[in-house]
Amino acid sequence: MGQRSQIYVRYNGELIIASYYQWNYDERMISRARYGIEYIINNYLSDNINFVFHSEHYLKHLRRYFDVNFDMKDIVISSNIFDEYKEYGSGEDFCDFCYYSQDNNDGKLFIDIIQNEQTGEYTLKYAFLDEDCNLDKIMNAIEYMEWDSEDWEKSKYIDDDMKKACKDNIAYLTNEISLLTKDELIDFLNTGI
Repeated sequence: MGQRSQIYVRYNGELIIASYYQWNYDERMISRARYGIEYIINNYLSDNINFVFHSEHYLKHLRRYFDVNFDMKDIVISSNIFDEYKEYGSGEDFCDFCYYSQDNNDGKLFIDIIQNEQTGEYTLKYAFLDEDCNLDKIMNAIEYMEWDSEDWEKSKYIDDDMKKACKDNIAYLTNEISLLTKDELIDFLNTGI
């Protein structure tokens, strides 16, 4: 058993990252969300270098960036759900395999990037869902923390430095990024390969 979760990133309607984590939960997921999104904005979108979203090399780099927890100075190597589908998913619908059939205790993170490839203007949105992709419970960062670790601010398992880092990460996500709507998530969950 582990603290299993997934992170999905979509660019202009194409699923570019689908990662499975064996040990990613609570403040760890929030940290990965914040620093992964910040990295995308500062390194890919701000310079209008959208070709990176079509490059296997850059996508591998971005996927591995999400594996790092910069607050804890830790790394958890994710597995690539695309590769697992090729190996184990024959005959199964990709969307079912990717979004609904993965072992999960600690929710899913969805990041959606829509960029005008001529002007470089973009919108970037995110949302957390529970292990069942319950669209009636779309969560922002603070709601995710409360769902995955009730009373986390009083938890003896999260030290004070990590609580502060988590609050800072939640503030970043709340102030800088919009939340995906239900319709946008429905569209996302229908994104195949």
